[in-house]
Amino acid sequence: MRYKLAAENRVGKYLRYAIGEILLVVIGILIALQINNWNERRKIQVYEQKILTDLVRTIDNDLGIYHMLLGRLDSMEFGVSNLHRLMGKNESSADSLQKYLPYLSMGIRFGYDSGVYESLKSVGLDKITDDSVREGLARLYDFLYPRINLMIESEYKQPSNEAKKLLDKFWLTGVEVNPNGEASIIKWVEIKDPFHNQDFLNGIKLYSNTYKSARYRIEFIINESEKMKKSLENYINE
Repeated sequence: MRYKLAAENRVGKYLRYAIGEILLVVIGILIALQINNWNERRKIQVYEQKILTDLVRTIDNDLGIYHMLLGRLDSMEFGVSNLHRLMGKNESSADSLQKYLPYLSMGIRFGYDSGVYESLKSVGLDKITDDSVREGLARLYDFLYPRINLMIESEYKQPSNEAKKLLDKFWLTGVEVNPNGEASIIKWVEIKDPFHNQDFLNGIKLYSNTYKSARYRIEFIINESEKMKKSLENYINE
């Protein structure tokens, strides 16, 4: 058509036809780019949904562990409060001490699963398009979890190890043989006037302080984790 118009010296129609072809090509390119951009956005949305769903599951699993840690701290509190009760009644029988002392050494270990978050960081936090969600995740995993871990290490683990050393000296170990001739290792408490023994009292005091501090930290991180989980769930549902 262009050759025919050019041969007939019909320049105006030739130019209109040529411009029309160019416009069609440009429109085609723009449509292709738009489809490509839509596909890329769709891929990002699919990835975002999956990674956030995985993060919700991870946080939920960690929350289950933190609630279990609170249960162990409840056992420590039970042991300490009963020892204080015996102290108030000046009752220091070996049976009573042996009943409640084991509760003090239940122990806790704080931790968190950062695998999914680290995977997200490796591809870029900007894959999360919502600023508040992105900032909330960074605050939880890069600041709060590591900080609580350090605090529990210094405020709970080290003092509880010191308390254990103080009280371990009152535990004796021996071997007991049952009527069938089977031997087993047994432990028992042996201490005279425990509530006037400074090492014993210091050990109880250390355990009392450590479980209170650990409870405060664990309850705080449970609250922060639950808020982050709720924020993620709301964003996913939107």
